[in-house]
Amino acid sequence: MRHPLSQACHAGKPHGQGARQFARFQGVPHQCRLQVRERVVKRTLTFRHVYPVDPDRLFELVTDLDTLEAVTKPWMRFDHLPSGPVREGQVIDVDMSLFGLFPARPYKIVVTKCAGSQHVMTSDETGMGSHLVHMLEVHPSGEGSAELVDRIEVEAGWAAPLVAMWLWLTHRWRHHVRLRLLRRLAEQPE
Repeated sequence: MRHPLSQACHAGKPHGQGARQFARFQGVPHQCRLQVRERVVKRTLTFRHVYPVDPDRLFELVTDLDTLEAVTKPWMRFDHLPSGPVREGQVIDVDMSLFGLFPARPYKIVVTKCAGSQHVMTSDETGMGSHLVHMLEVHPSGEGSAELVDRIEVEAGWAAPLVAMWLWLTHRWRHHVRLRLLRRLAEQPE
């Protein structure tokens, strides 16, 4: 027959440090692990921006890795970032540095969905102490323009509010850089 403390442990009843110490004192082997659950803090950011191009052109622009590098400067630097458009199932392992000043840390982007015909891209991103689910959708928005809906779910524990503020700042910046890139592309002769 098991000791009452051991039975309580296996029944999933709460127990603390004192119960474990008492069990050891009584010679009862301790077989349970104390489970500490970190409070998961999530934030969701949604950005909506309208661009003066058709949806196909905008989707090409926002899913091109060369554009990613251009729109994240000077806030972030990516090392080992491949070139070209993303594709569904692609795993992108890079090193990311904030401002290019802090040491680069591993950052992984898994493209879980990329449907060019539907103008939808979803990626699962981990690194720098956070987990992001990034969803991009491009919709027609009037004559000759398109709307980009950029939704980011942030999971970063206690740092989620700070990460959300950082993403808010950098994604607002991306809009202005994309507009500048589109103006340059429109000025170039075909």
